[in-house]
Formats: sequence, C-alpha cells, structure tokens
Amino acid sequence: MLNGIRPSSKVFESVQGLIGANDLSFANLEIPLTKASTKTDRKTAVEIKARNQWILKADPNHARFIRHAGIFMVSLANNHAMDYGPDGLAEMTDLLDASHIGYAGAGLNSNRASRPSIAALPNGKKVALLSVMGFITRKALLKTTPATLDSPGIAVLNLGGKITQSIREKLNRWIQASHDKADYVVVGIHWGVERKNLPTPYQVALGRALIDAGADIVWGNHPHVLQGAELYKGRLIMYSMGNLISNLPATTGFFQVQIQDDGTQSVRFFPAKNSGGRVLMEPARNRQSRVKAMKSLCKLLLRRYPSAVSVPAL
Repeated sequence: MLNGIRPSSKVFESVQGLIGANDLSFANLEIPLTKASTKTDRKTAVEIKARNQWILKADPNHARFIRHAGIFMVSLANNHAMDYGPDGLAEMTDLLDASHIGYAGAGLNSNRASRPSIAALPNGKKVALLSVMGFITRKALLKTTPATLDSPGIAVLNLGGKITQSIREKLNRWIQASHDKADYVVVGIHWGVERKNLPTPYQVALGRALIDAGADIVWGNHPHVLQGAELYKGRLIMYSMGNLISNLPATTGFFQVQIQDDGTQSVRFFPAKNSGGRVLMEPARNRQSRVKAMKSLCKLLLRRYPSAVSVPAL
C-alpha cells in the first residue's frame, strides 16, 4: 500500500536482509505506480464519498526501490490495479519491465492477465506465479475492471461463490498449464473481507480447491490484516498476509517457505510492523509474542474449518 509514502530506500531497509536472503520473494503490488490522472469510472462518486470505494495511486519512483529490496515478482490482480485505467496500468507494467520485476494478474487482455510470470531458482527449478481476483459477486468483480479478450484489466475468477466439479476441472486446467512450464506454482489470490482475522468459508473452500488443482502455495491478500495459515495436503495456504507496507501503523509479517526435493514444505513466520511509512522487523523482545499470536490465528482457523490439515510449525 504505497500510496502516501515517499519513495526511498529506507521504506524496505529494515527487511531487505530477510527478503534478499531468499531464492525468490513475492509481494502484492496493491496500488498502481502511475502519474496518470484519468480515474476509473467504475467506482462512483457516491461510493467514494461513502468510503465504500477508494481510488488510489502511488509514486512511480517506488519501482526501483521494490527491486532493490529483493522483491522480484509481484501480483497485480487486485481491486486497485485499474484505478487509473489502461494508462495507469500500462505505465506501471512498463516500470516493472524496466526494473526487471516479474508480474502476473493484469495485462492488455485476459490472455495476458491470466498468464503466469516465471522465474528460475538458483538450483535450476522454476516457479510460476499466477495472480487472480477472487471476489464472489459479479458486481464486485466488475468494479475491479476484469480484462477481456480485447481490453486491458485484471484476471478474475467469476465463480459465484460455488466450487462445483466443473469449476474444479477449470482450476485444474489453469494451474496444470503453468505446471507444464514450471516445477512449482504459486497462486496469489485477492479475496475475503477487509479487517477480518478469520477467513470466510468461501476462502477456505477455494484455497483448498486450488491446492487440489495442483497449486504448491496459495497466497492470499485483501483483508489488510493477518489471517491464519494452514498446511493442506502438505502445501501452504496463507489466507491473508496483511499489508507489507502502509502509511498507517499495523502489524504484518513474512512467511518463508522451504521446499525440499520430495515436495515437503517447512514454514517460518517473521513478524514485522508498519511505522512511519516504513516496514520494520519486530525487535527481538516482541518476536516470540508475535509468532505466538500468528500460531493462535492458525489454530483458530483449524478449529473453525477442520479437515485433513495441520498448523505450520512456524
């Protein structure tokens, strides 16, 4: 959430060591990096006045600091990527290309928006990032400007809140197409209810369906607060990662996933916080309590939605 934050290397300075130590790091780029002035007309003045919708943008100069921090791939399928229309999206994707940051979830048409971004790991294996909007209703999806066959926008899953057998087959085809190009597939999905620490039944059903369809990691955003995570069939689902960065004070954190050759995943959580327009690692005195709080969210999730799942050791 880079709106209202001045571009600087200090924004990510505290977490750069952690991010840079990983083979690959992802972030959701929620706010378009653009100087465009033409706003979307899908969010009405009445909605904005009532604070039911927001139209936001951030300084394009953030792009180089994102790359410098060690974030090499970003998801774009969210409810702000098209706030400044096709021009705002084009400026942002040009900046990402120039900064050598891979992106998924938005593009000139639906085929481009649905395509994975692929990165090679040091061991030669490849990771595919898919990014998609997962709001339930068609009305909510239309506010975000879905891409069509001949117009720019974001990738969406228009499932109507149901996970039928035909939808499972559709998810399987979509994810397996990326497995044809990469060893691991990460699905970044925008879903859920803002400011709620417990995911909705639909989030859980869809997250597990994505794993069933072949995703290795499901990575959720949109609620702007941390939600619990689970290992479902041995693969990680993060229901909401909160805000990596925001100009408002908040708690946040990072999940670090190690995947062994046999596919086994081990997970650690590193707590952080937003303060003064920067993301800061939690001081040592607070880390144990913050990790404990995340474990509590994971256990709450398991109690509410029991299945063949386990809580990450963290």
